[in-house]
Amino acid sequence: MRLAGKVAIITGAGSGIGRAAAIRFVQEGAKVVVADINPAGGAETVALATANEANGSAAIFVQTDVASEGDIERMIETAVQTYGGLDILYNNAYWTEARTTEETTVDNWQRTIDVTLRAVWLGAKHAIPHLRARGGGVILSTASVQSLVGIAGYAAYQAAKGGVMAFTRALALEVVGDNIRVVAVLPGAIDTPAVRISQDIDVSQFEATIPMKRLGRPEEIANAALFLVSDEASYITGTGLLVDGGYAVP
Repeated sequence: MRLAGKVAIITGAGSGIGRAAAIRFVQEGAKVVVADINPAGGAETVALATANEANGSAAIFVQTDVASEGDIERMIETAVQTYGGLDILYNNAYWTEARTTEETTVDNWQRTIDVTLRAVWLGAKHAIPHLRARGGGVILSTASVQSLVGIAGYAAYQAAKGGVMAFTRALALEVVGDNIRVVAVLPGAIDTPAVRISQDIDVSQFEATIPMKRLGRPEEIANAALFLVSDEASYITGTGLLVDGGYAVP
């Protein structure tokens, strides 16, 4: 049990990568707060994560709009009050639309930044005192292959995900003395509804650009996330793990 006795929050855990991570973390003994804006998706994740677990692990759902600082504070306080502390914050939630720079509206830009980048800062800001109180912990964020590689039509999203990596590096140096590691996982194209965000996307053509010739699976990102938050990654901070089937290979 790599996460036995650990308390983790996962945002955007009502589906996709967040759901797979919640299931995986519970399997490894964690108590998990499933945070999502969608109550039905969040409840389903909790049911899936806890269906076969009897090892002291557990999961609860907290409805959370990560664009709201109040919701983030409540999410963290619920974890602490329910399970006695916090060891892992996994900032996974995001929002965007497939738009070019000229097509992007102010509202679209701001919502993308608020959910995808600002929430990472707010989550860390309010989690750090609780991680410090436990003697350390991990802040993990879902960045993206698009943090590193440009793809036309996702200007706001790429700006936000690039910011996630910059923030990861900066924060890691701020909290290293508190035994808090700050890391990121950078997924490529993963087989979730998000990969089909635009009707213009031909997934088969996109797969052809990936050296492994397939989409990734949410479980593959969850396994990478598990490694990064576990003690097996104890000497890793301020960087990210690229999980993209070779897409970003020069």
